[in-house]
Amino acid sequence: MNGWLSRGYGWLRRPRSRGQAMAEFTILLMALMSGVLAITQFAPDMFAALTIYIRGFYCVLGYPFG
Repeated sequence: MNGWLSRGYGWLRRPRSRGQAMAEFTILLMALMSGVLAITQFAPDMFAALTIYIRGFYCVLGYPFG
């Protein structure tokens, strides 16, 4: 194990107080929830853009839609 991995592992395994552990857990949970919210908000738009791209590709090739 190189120095980077052992340093990160040592930081992960260090002793924490209950308040610090709760604060870290809350921040990680908030980041996860905001990431999921962002994906659910923008996924339909990304899917629509992909659909437009694929339909345009089929239109150029001369295939019918549907």
